[in-house]
Amino acid sequence: MRTEWFSCRSEAAALLLLLLLAVPASAQEHRAPPGMEGVRVTDPLDGHQFQVFVPASTNGLGGFDADGCSYAKGQQPRAWSIVTSPTTLFSAPIERWKEPIPEDRKPALMELLLGVGRDVEDARSLSPADKYELAAAVARELGASEFEVGQLYLQGAWTVRDTIVGFLPGVQGASDAWGKMIETLPMVKELTEPRGRTIALFDMARLAHRGGFVNERSDYMTLVEQVPDAGLGAADKRAEFLRRVEAEDRLLRKAREVFRAGLEADGGHPEDRGWIRFLDGELTRRLGDLDGARTILEGVELDPGSNEHTKAMAKDVLAVLKVQATAVTVQPAAPQTP
Repeated sequence: MRTEWFSCRSEAAALLLLLLLAVPASAQEHRAPPGMEGVRVTDPLDGHQFQVFVPASTNGLGGFDADGCSYAKGQQPRAWSIVTSPTTLFSAPIERWKEPIPEDRKPALMELLLGVGRDVEDARSLSPADKYELAAAVARELGASEFEVGQLYLQGAWTVRDTIVGFLPGVQGASDAWGKMIETLPMVKELTEPRGRTIALFDMARLAHRGGFVNERSDYMTLVEQVPDAGLGAADKRAEFLRRVEAEDRLLRKAREVFRAGLEADGGHPEDRGWIRFLDGELTRRLGDLDGARTILEGVELDPGSNEHTKAMAKDVLAVLKVQATAVTVQPAAPQTP
């Protein structure tokens, strides 16, 4: 980890990684922030015209995760990438809205969206993840490949991850996340004051989540329970953290299921298939099956269809699989006898 991450131990005690304990308001409200530009679109099903807002620019200052999730400083563009019609719930990436829909596909698509609409009072209340799920269903109905549908589920999972990890600067994949976590850990162990220790453990859990270190993440969450309450609402925040982790995992499972179906169908370019095999392995790791992930990724590394980038990513994740915990090591505190 670069020395500029922490200029002194007192700063580490006060902030550690970023002071991300509070849930960002933007994660809940989804309002258009400064730096957005308006775009007018037309619903291809009913002709309704409306305006949406998209980021005018972005950056890559937050680095990336092994599964391809990249991060900007500020609002993540993917939160705005799927446009949902307020009248029909038609949902798709904004760049796909100008593509015409064949007339023979419209009845089935309308029936699908009408079924969904019974449970949606206001399209504006949908989260980015909800919109990605809708977009995946629409894409499937319109004949998109399994790989395209799976990518929509995966990107939807990333929008949930955004609400968990916040902004951590310059984390470059799994090995880099592991190195930053290991280098920071001694400073965490020195913290004994409840408030600082609670904040530090939440931040470490966020970094572990970005890296896909599921058992380390569980250990940090268990340690949070064992710190005396410091007026931070840690118990509620811990429960919300775990709820969001499960929400992300649900979408990761959907993405992996669709990717595997695509691989079984034996379609696509060999290099694309190599990347999907890598994603299968990486999502399997993030979902906690480390042995299964290792088997898949070893195959990716040896696959002649995988390009050099894919093989390098597999090698990076395999290196982490050699060191990350295979089981939780921190046991919950024994319940107190009344």
